[in-house]
Parts: sequence; structure tokens; C-alpha cells
Amino acid sequence: MIPHRRLRTHLLALLITGLLGAGLPAAGLLTAQPAAADTAPRITKATIRTWLPVKTTGIIWWHPAFAYAASDDVGVAGYQVQVKAAPRSSSATSPAKMSAASYVWRTDGSSTWLSPSRTSVTTTVESGGVACFRVRAKDTAGLTSAWTGWHCSHAPMLAGETFSWCCSPNLVTKLNLDGSSDGPDVVYVSTRFGKQRSNGAYCAKGARLRVYKGPNQGRMTVLLGSTKVGTVNAWSSTTGWKWASVRRTTTACGRLWLAPLTRDPVQMTRNYILY
Repeated sequence: MIPHRRLRTHLLALLITGLLGAGLPAAGLLTAQPAAADTAPRITKATIRTWLPVKTTGIIWWHPAFAYAASDDVGVAGYQVQVKAAPRSSSATSPAKMSAASYVWRTDGSSTWLSPSRTSVTTTVESGGVACFRVRAKDTAGLTSAWTGWHCSHAPMLAGETFSWCCSPNLVTKLNLDGSSDGPDVVYVSTRFGKQRSNGAYCAKGARLRVYKGPNQGRMTVLLGSTKVGTVNAWSSTTGWKWASVRRTTTACGRLWLAPLTRDPVQMTRNYILY
């Protein structure tokens, strides 16, 4: 006969063994397992066309669309979108600068939270202008994601539109490099002809310029107002158009100046303002 104390110990061991065999953890005897915690939405898409293409006819406006999406374990309930923009400038006395961020409102004006079915926002940009967006999402449990980074769309400044009212008019032409007359507007910058400046002014960090490279091309300094932004060197052993970006770490204000450093020219067709 099993002693009374040993019998109780034996029965308890059998009970625990049976529960474990049924797939229940030993800890389940003491505490209940917590339910899985909800998680904030995850932004899976936030895109816009960065460099808008050149337009030469019609109304020179662009309508870039900021597209976004998110995923969530309990479902996305809505999106908040913020926008900031810098307009086109045609005045030296009122520099264009980036606005403060503001919310995109629902069409009925009732809330900044957009319907989960609305996954894009469109804006209007003029030549030389910039529009930037960011987005966040919330789920049906009320949890909110972090904001994405800013995604910006830049409209080009055309050379003839931007520089044709200053300096020597014959320095802005529609000649191709082979002499034909149906080419793009081109600004010529060299010590022979002097510097060029934009019609409008900007509070920005720099510019992205399309210049012609080749063995007979030169160098120029790019300034915003009186502040040097950088130097563009168009000399190359090969010929063709290239992009050159110059940017400061801090903002400078004023007209965009192209100051020649060589008698050989730098030829520019268009540029984008960088904020």
C-alpha cells in the first residue's frame, strides 16, 4: 500500500503529465496567456514624381500625384497627409520660399483624416515651383504610424523663361549646337559675355542644372543672391548633356546667379530649385 503522502504526490504528478500531454504549457496552470497586442499601421507606399518633365506649349502647369498606402493587422481607418510648397518666383523683391506644413483636409472640411479608400493627393506646380508631401495612417484600434519623410516634386525652370529678360538678350537662344533653330532654350555663361541671373528670387539651398559638357566647355559659379552655392564644371573629353547639382547645407536667399569663370562657355537649358 502506498503511504498517504506519497499517494498525493503521485496523483499530482500524473495530473501534470496528463495536462502536458494535452498540449497545455505548465505555466498555464498558474497564469493565462496574454492576448496578442495590436500594432500601429506600416506605410508601404509613398511616392511622387521627383523631377517633372519639360513643357514647351500650352499652360505651363504640372499636376503631380502623391500616392500612398499602408497595411495593418486590424485594418487601416484613414490617412493624414501634409503638404508644403514653394511657388514660382518672378520678382526679385519677394523671394519664393518653402511654406510651413499644412494638412490636406477632407473635401467636406470636417477632418484632416482622409478616407482609407483615398490613396492619392494631387497638387498644381508652376515652373520653378516645388511641392512636398508626407503621410501617416491610423488603424481601427486608434493606433497611428509615424510620419514618412518628405517626398518632393520639382517643376523645371526653362532657360528662356527664366533668364531672357536680363543681361544680353542674344545670350538666350533656341539654337542647337549644330546651328539649327529648333533646339531648346540655352543660356550661355562665359567671361566673354558676362554673368546671367534669374528673373525671380528664391530662399533655397541650391539648384540642379542641365548643362552641355565637352572639350570646349568651361566653368561657372552658382550663387543665390551673394552667397556661393557651388561650382559647375562643364569641361569633358566627351560631349553631351549632363545634370549638375550644387547645394548648401543652409538656406540662402536671392536671385539665382550664374557667374562665369572661363572664356569657354557653360551652356544651360533648364534647372530645378533645391530646398
